[in-house]
Amino acid sequence: MKNELDIDLFATSAFKIIKDYFEITLYRPTENRIVFMANPILHKWGWKREMVRRLQAIRARVRIEREKESYRITVIPLSRSIGPPSLINILLFSLTCLTVLIAAAYQEAGNALLSNPSLIASGIPFAATLIIILLVHEMGHFWAGHKRGVIMSYPFFIPAPPIFGTFGAVIRTRSPISNRNDLILVGASGPLAGAVLALIALIIGYAASDVIYQVRPPLFTMGNSLITLLAQKLFFGNIPPGMVIDFSPIAVAGQVGFLVTMLNLLPLGQLDGGHIMYGLFGKGQHRLAILFMVCLVGLGFLWPGWWVWLVLAVIMRPFHPPIIDKTILPDTGHKKTGWIAVFLFIVTFAPIPIY
Repeated sequence: MKNELDIDLFATSAFKIIKDYFEITLYRPTENRIVFMANPILHKWGWKREMVRRLQAIRARVRIEREKESYRITVIPLSRSIGPPSLINILLFSLTCLTVLIAAAYQEAGNALLSNPSLIASGIPFAATLIIILLVHEMGHFWAGHKRGVIMSYPFFIPAPPIFGTFGAVIRTRSPISNRNDLILVGASGPLAGAVLALIALIIGYAASDVIYQVRPPLFTMGNSLITLLAQKLFFGNIPPGMVIDFSPIAVAGQVGFLVTMLNLLPLGQLDGGHIMYGLFGKGQHRLAILFMVCLVGLGFLWPGWWVWLVLAVIMRPFHPPIIDKTILPDTGHKKTGWIAVFLFIVTFAPIPIY
């Protein structure tokens, strides 16, 4: 798949870098390169290596030619193509589909699955719904990177044993995200896209669910967030004593989709929430990360899994690293996108995600 380059955005980024090292006298962008005529200005030792490194960060190659007292500087955008998915992407996706299917079928059929493997088909509604939600989430990031000229890998799905059969998926950024606007867009696009599918699954799934007398306790119960509480109130009203909601597999997949969205939006490190908070507040994300980790200590008394996330946050480094271009501040449109993602985190946050 080939990412089309936004030549205006690329030219602006290249211009801002070149002007730090040269006095530009002529600026001529074309479809496949930017040509500058410029006069040198004095710099400390190592300026050329620094300039080349900064241009490489926006996926550019530079050629500098002397012309009498001036220089011709040609900046050429590198290919945005990442080719087809690798074998490891395909294998992990296939294995994750299988583990999610097995986990879902076991939730539906229990130990009968061992004696009757054909019951594995009972896991298809949950597995297909959850895989689609995760895929849309990751491709939201991929689309945003494509839009802003950021090279991103295809998703790496992570198979896992039950309860859900997966730990989600990750996508690698192969070129730096240069400014805070891009950081907000790339960070928010995945959760927002996945949440739309999760909401659709929730509505369809709740419509197919029933209120029944509780015969036996389920193997696990999804904790409620503001959005699931509201949906349950709209669909089922007040539940009589002794009765419970028998959620359909698609409803559970929608709830898990919101859980994945919420966890990705935690304002820590390289999580989507960390990207968004750094995009909105810059280094203020560091203070938010510290505050949230303190909250995780208390939340761990409600659900010990939060302590696991606290340890992971420390290991993965909770503070977002600096970006390349600090001069571009988030504009109004990107701020709105970031705050929509913050609102999504609030309404999907479940203090006890699973019990």
